[in-house]
Amino acid sequence: MPKNPGYRNKNNAPRKRQVQLDEQNPVVLAFRSYASELDSKHDRHERILKLSRDITIESKRIIFFLHSIDARKENKAKVLEEAQQRLTKLIEVNFRAIALELRDQDVYQFRAAYSPGLQEFIEAYTYMEYLCNEDNAEHSKPVSDWSALQSVMQYEIEANKEEPVKEEDIPISGDQMEARAIQKFQFFVDPTEYILGVSDLTGELMRRCINSLGSGDTDTCMETCKALQQFYTGYISLNCQRARELWRKITTMRQSMLKAENVCYNVKVRGGEAAKCANFDQKPADDTDEGFY
Repeated sequence: MPKNPGYRNKNNAPRKRQVQLDEQNPVVLAFRSYASELDSKHDRHERILKLSRDITIESKRIIFFLHSIDARKENKAKVLEEAQQRLTKLIEVNFRAIALELRDQDVYQFRAAYSPGLQEFIEAYTYMEYLCNEDNAEHSKPVSDWSALQSVMQYEIEANKEEPVKEEDIPISGDQMEARAIQKFQFFVDPTEYILGVSDLTGELMRRCINSLGSGDTDTCMETCKALQQFYTGYISLNCQRARELWRKITTMRQSMLKAENVCYNVKVRGGEAAKCANFDQKPADDTDEGFY
């Protein structure tokens, strides 16, 4: 006899009864529907995320390409033309694909999937516009506003011609047929994403300020510093203490502006020796107070 009379061998344990689910049960059918809906949402999220990564990579390459503009080489027109073509391709291909994925969907559910790519694209797009308009005194705005960028993200698609035609829809005019054959949709540019993307532009302006000094173009250096100050003045007027991401970018914007101001200060004081002797990586002191904090 076993030492422990309450012990039972696993082989002699009663087997668990296997319950067969009723596939026609309303509860089971509801959970099957929930699983299918979640799988579809996750698949759509992954597809949008992949498209956003491609947008991010290409946007970074375009920004790097725009920094190759050099007054000594006189290649500005050629670089801007190629950059504009590549940005237009992103709008017509990648963002169109995302807009098709988001049709009849809640865009805010998938915002985290495409937000990094959209912000990087806005940075590249506005930087290209700034370079195009910096020499044109007729343009009062160096970059487009949110509504102008949203108007670019409008698309059209032909409706499915194989859909069955209902009897009550047969007597329609030619204009109605054309309207039904072409469906319009858009990629929604969140205004918050636009503000965050434009805030990243200041980092590229700071690099342009320093690069222009290295090439001996002090006028561009001064004008870029003024543009940085205008951007910073506009952003600090926003009450965004609770917007953590925007406040972090404004702090970075302030550091970029102070670097650009340090460059211009060295140009004014030292003149032509600034590019050889100046140290542009000095960080502002922590106790610096400009009256904005």
